[in-house]
Order: sequence, then C-alpha cells, then structure tokens
Amino acid sequence: MWSPGPARRAGCRRGVCVPPVTVLLLLVCLSTRGGGLPPIINIGAIFTEDQRDSAAELAFKYAVYRINQDPILLPHTELRFHIEYVAREDSFHAAKQACRLVGGGVHALFGPTDPLLGTHVHSVCDALDIPHLEVRLDPDTHYREFSINLHPSQDMLNRAFIDLMGFLNWTKVAVIYEEDSGLMRLRDLVREDTELYVRQADPAYYRAVLKDIKAKEIYNLIVDTRADTMRFFLREVLQLQMNDYKYHFVFTTFDMESFDLEDFKYNFVNITSFRIVDAEDMSVREVLKDMEVNLNKSKGIQAHQNFLDWLYLPGGAYMVRTALYHTHTPVVVPVRCRPDQEFPYVMMHYEKNYTGNARFYGFCVDLLARVSREVGFDYIIDLVPDRKYGAQDPATGEWNGMVLQLMKHKADLAVGSMTINYARESVIDFTKPFMNLGISILFKVPTSQPTRLFSFMNPLSVHVWMFVVLAYILVSLTMYVTARFSPYEWRGPLEFAANHFSIVNCFWFAIGTLMQQGSDLNPRAASTRIVGGIWWFFTLIIIASYTANLAAFLTVERMITPIENAEDLAGQTDIAYGTLEGGSTMTFFRDSMIETYKKMWRFMENKKPSVFVSTYEEGIQRVLQGNYAFLMESTMLDYIVQRDCNLTSIGDLLDSKGYGIATPIGSPWRDKISLVILELQEKGEIQMLYDKWWKNMGSTCERAEKGKENKANSLGVANIGGVFVVLLCGLAVAMTVAIFEFCYFTRRISARFEMVSSADGGTCWRALRRDPLTAAGPPPLSLSLQAFPQPSLCSQIADELCLAVTCDSRPVHHIVAASLPPPPPAPPPPRAAVRSRSLGALPQAVPALAPVAPRHPRHQDDLALCTLPPPPPPHLLALGEADEPCLVHTALQAVQHQHHHHHHYHHHLPT
Repeated sequence: MWSPGPARRAGCRRGVCVPPVTVLLLLVCLSTRGGGLPPIINIGAIFTEDQRDSAAELAFKYAVYRINQDPILLPHTELRFHIEYVAREDSFHAAKQACRLVGGGVHALFGPTDPLLGTHVHSVCDALDIPHLEVRLDPDTHYREFSINLHPSQDMLNRAFIDLMGFLNWTKVAVIYEEDSGLMRLRDLVREDTELYVRQADPAYYRAVLKDIKAKEIYNLIVDTRADTMRFFLREVLQLQMNDYKYHFVFTTFDMESFDLEDFKYNFVNITSFRIVDAEDMSVREVLKDMEVNLNKSKGIQAHQNFLDWLYLPGGAYMVRTALYHTHTPVVVPVRCRPDQEFPYVMMHYEKNYTGNARFYGFCVDLLARVSREVGFDYIIDLVPDRKYGAQDPATGEWNGMVLQLMKHKADLAVGSMTINYARESVIDFTKPFMNLGISILFKVPTSQPTRLFSFMNPLSVHVWMFVVLAYILVSLTMYVTARFSPYEWRGPLEFAANHFSIVNCFWFAIGTLMQQGSDLNPRAASTRIVGGIWWFFTLIIIASYTANLAAFLTVERMITPIENAEDLAGQTDIAYGTLEGGSTMTFFRDSMIETYKKMWRFMENKKPSVFVSTYEEGIQRVLQGNYAFLMESTMLDYIVQRDCNLTSIGDLLDSKGYGIATPIGSPWRDKISLVILELQEKGEIQMLYDKWWKNMGSTCERAEKGKENKANSLGVANIGGVFVVLLCGLAVAMTVAIFEFCYFTRRISARFEMVSSADGGTCWRALRRDPLTAAGPPPLSLSLQAFPQPSLCSQIADELCLAVTCDSRPVHHIVAASLPPPPPAPPPPRAAVRSRSLGALPQAVPALAPVAPRHPRHQDDLALCTLPPPPPPHLLALGEADEPCLVHTALQAVQHQHHHHHHYHHHLPT
C-alpha cells in the first residue's frame, strides 16, 4: 500500500501528522482565543442519517471522551458535544442546523463528511468565524482561516495513483466511476499518456461494463464506487471470473479492509487500495486499544465489534512507503563547466586557494545557492566527465553528457544552460524554466557603405526615378495636346488668334513646376488648368518625399548586410553557417519539419569542411574571420555581443524555449525547485542575477541601439505609387474637359446664326446678334457654302486637332466657320472673282470669296455666309503675293473641314 503522505489542511504541517485529538484541541484553542478557557466548552457535530452510531460518530465521541479524561490537556474545562442529524441530500436543513447550533452557544463545529453538505456548513462557519473541523473530499485547495480538513486532497491522491500506475508500468487501464463527481476527481489520470477506457456505471450496469472490459482484454482497473455499493461490484467480479492473477484492481475507497474479501484470497487476484493511517504504527495501535477499552466502559456508548476488528487486520502483503520526504544528505549536482564555453552561466577559478564549491562562480551557481537556501538541501558541484549537455545518438539511441548522468542516477540535479526539449523530457525531468530564450544568428558587423558620387539619388528607388521621368513626358505632351485642342487657349488681337503652348513651352512649363521655379505660361482653359493643377500636386508629393528621405540618408550610416534573417541565410551558399555540435540547437535543425530549417540542416550536414564547432569560442572565432554565421542561444549571444563590438545579432528568434534544472524521472526535488523558481521570478531576483552577469560584469560595448527606425530605405513604388495614380486620373479628367469645351463652344457659336436666302439664290448664314468673337475682327466675312452631308463629331475633333497641332495662330473666322452646321443644298451661282488686299489677286478659275449683296441697314453689321458654285481642286489655288501661306491655308481649311470627297468651296476674302 502507498500512503498519500501529509495531507493539506488535515492537521499535517511539514510532514508531521497531528492526531485527531490534537486537532480537536486546536479547535478549542481557536474557539477561546483572546481569553481564558471557560469551565464548559460546547462542541457541535453534524452527521447524516446513515451515519448514526457509525465509525465516524464513535471516533468523534471518543475524542471528546479522551480529552475530558486527560488531567493535563484541559484540567479545568469540560467538553460537551451536541450532535444533529440531517438527510444526505438536504443541504438547506444542514445549513439551518449549523445556524441553530451556533445560536445555541457551540464554540466549534465538526462535520458533516458529505462533500455537498460540508460545503454549505463551511460557508456558515466561515461567515460567523466559527472553527470548523471536517473529514471530506474538498476539491478547493485554497487556504481557509477557520477550517481544518483531515481528508487528503484530491491532487495528492491523484499523484499517488499516477505513481502507482508508473511503478506497475500500466499502459492500458479501465476506469469505472459511479457518481458524476468521480470523473472530476480522476481527471488527472485521463490526462496521462496512457490508453484509458472510462465508463460510468451504477450497480444495475456493473455486469455489462465488466463484460465489455473483459472482452477488450483490459486487465488493469481503477474503481471509484460508493462504499454501500461496493459489495455489488465485488459480487459481479466473482460471477464473471475476473478474480484471477491476470487482473489488478485499484480501489479509491479508504475502507477496503472493511469488506468481505474472503473469496478473493485463493485465485491470486491483485487488489490495491489506500488508507489514511498506518495501521502498523505503534501510536495508532495504542489509540485503537485504548478506544476499545474506554468505549465499552463509557456510559451510553456501545462500540460495534466489526469496527475494531478490521483495523487490526495484519498488514501482511502491504508495503508502506511515504510519497513525500525530506532528506539532509548532500545532493551531487553535475554542472557542465568550461570557462570558455559557459560564460556567464558557470565559470571556474583556477587558483589553488579555491576548493570545493567555491571553485565555481556564475549565474547558475548563484541561482543554485538561492534555490538550495529556499528548498533546504546541501549540494556538491562536480564536473560532467564528457563536457556535454546531452544528446541522443540517432543510430544507437544512447545518450551522453549530463542527461546520461541523470539517467544512471549518478547525479541528483543538472544545472547550466540546458535547454528543455522533447527528447530530453522523455528520459529525464525538468523544473519550470528559469530563463526563456530562442535560437538567434551571430554575425560579424557589416562594413559601412562607401560614399558615392550620385548618392543624392538614393532617397528614391530606380523605378521611382524612371516613373517620374515618364510622368514628366506624359504631362508635357498632354498639356500640349489639350492646349491646342481647347478653343479657349486661342487668344489674340483682331482677326488672328495665337496659342502660346508650343511643344517646347509645354516641356518648359512642366520642368519649371517640377523644379519649383515656375514659368511665364499660364493656362486659361479649364482642361489645361486641370493638367497644371494635378501636375503641381504630383510634384508637391514627390519633392516632399524626396526631401524627407534625403535627410534620413544624410544622417543615418547605412550598412551593407548580406543577410537579414534565416530565410536569407538558407537562400544562399556563399556564407557558411553552423551550430555547436551535440547541442540542442543542432537537434532543433535536425528534427525540424519546417522546410527552411530542413534546407539549412541539409546544407550544414553536407558542407565540407564541417561547419559544426566543438566550443562556443571556436564558433566566435570563425564568425570574426568573416563569411560565417553561428547559430546559438540568444542569451549566450547577448552576452557575447555586449562585449565585442565587431559582432552583432541578425534577425529575430527562430524558436522559443527555456533553460531548466534537470532531475531524474520521479525525483522529489523537481516540484519543490519549480515552486522556488516561480517565487524568485515573481520577486525579480532572477532578473537581478541576469543584470549582474550580463550587463554589470566587465566592460561592455557601447553602441547605438539597433532598431528599424535607424535604417533608411529607398522609397519604392509601393510607398508613393498613389501619387502616380492621382496624376493619371487628373490627366484623364483634363482630356475629358477639353473635349467638353470643344463641344460646348461649337454648340454656342451655332446658336448665334440663322439661315437666310441670298440675292443670287444661294443660302446664307447670318449672325443673330453681334458676338464679341465676330465683332472684334475685320469687316464681315462672306462665305458661301455648297450643301454636303454633315461629318461626325469624331471627324470634326480629328480635323480640329490636326489643324491645332500644325499652326501656332489662325484667323478668328475659322473658329466661327468651323462651328457652323452645313446649310441645305442650293443651285450653283455664277463664278466670281477674287480680290484681296492682303493676299493679292487669284486666277479667274479659282473660286472667289465675294461680298454679299447689300441688305437692309439693320443687317449691315451682320456676318453672312452664303453658298457659291463649287471651286476647283485646292492644288490650283495660287497664293500670289501672299506672305502668310499658313494663314491662307488656314482660312481655306476652315471651310473645307466639313467638305467630303466630291464637294468644293468658294472663299471670298473681304476687300
């Protein structure tokens, strides 16, 4: 049998068990604190109806009797008990009875033992500050000021079950529980790495569940049933013949010896149970003997014989073993210690005047001293023979280093920079981690970037510079086309309108804005102003971004870093990289399932010469020689980097793990040390030790804090690409506005003329009112047009665009004539002669521009356009003395833009 050890809040402190009588005395002391003892102290007790005259009630009465009979314990005080009985399921009356007892003057309460009723009674006692003694299973393990529970906690019982299962090497177990709370009590067993078959059953289903377990060939069973139904379960076991040597039953009840097990003695079945007290202890035997005699002598108390008989059953085949114990024997702690490898964890004095543990110093040595002082053990530090942490050979499966020493129980603890991982945890135990860390990359500090002649272009990337040039060209061409196309950009005195936005001037306008110098060209039309405005916004963003990033490039010293993280390291072969041979870092890459780390492991494994090093010092020297990266734990890397300005850390941590103190499997020291480590972490003492050995020991390298804000990068398209999108959208809007302006101007001019018949039978256009555009020119221009089909809008836009690009100036009348729709067809009039003061005489065969016949005086200022006979082909036109050929062509083109393949025109210039 395994004893669960000292119970929490059960009268056991630091492994010293207190008898129930002593606990009852404690209740008396609590109830009378602050003054002398009265002559009579009343003690109340609550039992369930099924506990009348039970062993629990007899034990309570015996405790009161024992104290009253002892002349030393309470010489002038008498204890009197008052017992109340309640139904097991009636929690309301249980709380009511507790209040009634307290109101009746009791100084303390005992019971009940039922978990549900005990919770309600405890709440009443806790509210009224009444001492409460109970013997029940309580899932709440928190400390309570006025409560003492003699029952061991469920966590302690579960540890005993787990230890028993591990000792018996159970791998397949069936768990049978009766009450719903049974699964909660055994929840820790379900979490164990064991194949479990869990079933809930009451007496009516015992047989079916046992038959199912037998069919599945499960021979190890843990049974949690009530004491009053235990005999039904044992009967079903006998009937199914599951009482032979193959089966092993573990019962959670503490009263297993009170049941009839006569039929189980002959087939060698294994039955294991627990009990709270050790029946072989001499003090227990003396109490039982005195109890038997005094209870029979006491007036009004009758002891049942079977209650005393089962307590005297011999221990026979049961082994008594405590689960928790204290020892004062020295603990041999193997610490892997090499001064050139364990800085600053464990270092060694080589002077002759240092002996024993004083030879060693460092972070782990200081931590071990504080842990031993809190836990209470002595230790001897020794060196591990092979100077290795411990790694498993993949071929043979054998371990080495400190792990092997712990597996062979040649050491009790292993302290150092020992990483907790799955492989080691499967063969040894670890405490809670005292330091968290990860794998990082140690690399040589890169050299500074040399100064270049064209370094002023660094603030923007090459792609951005290219896009800026393309945007400059695109905007210049768009400005040129838009300005020529829009009629509102044609301005000038008298009959000729000029356009200042030539191709050269457009490029000059764009470059002046980009350089923030401006120009003497001012757009007037809405379309050209949109182009200019969106270009100004674009240049504002570009110049501001360039200026801001240029300041960063001038103030930050950029470094040439060939690698930034593990992905960069895995994607190249020029820089070699490796780890410490036989360490946890090498194991991490060897067993990793991440593709990047697998690729790195293949490189390290096949690289010749070998990239693995035997010591940290060797790895650091290879890094300083250049072209080598060393993968190591971040804590050790931080210590090295802070003391050598030629080394730096690259990238983030590759994983997350911790350092812990290793112990053999099942060591009683692991949990105690874990609690102390957590306490030291909460107090900040481990952080103080870290600062002592990492930051305050020796000279440290003074360098600027490394951060992302210190690194200036070129602005790429992704950073300022939005301004290019805005520019393109603005140009598109400008082109749309230019087309709208052309259409609007055409419609407005057409609305100012009316169609009339001329004197010679032709059809003329006459202005309805004087227009600033037509009135500003010379005497009215007479145009006679022959009817022809009207061209499409796209054709008109194309003709106008070609003319706008060809010439820098044109007559104002062309703008008017180009805007008029064609008149209806009319009979051809006779030919006319051409006379011009500015252009000279044209041949008679050439169609002429003739004055219109005199009209009514009110129409003398109106402009009339009349249709004339068709002219010959344009190539027969003689320019004569014309000194402005482009103007003549422009004037004729104004009439010809609506002419199709078979139509001709007559143009009469005013004389």
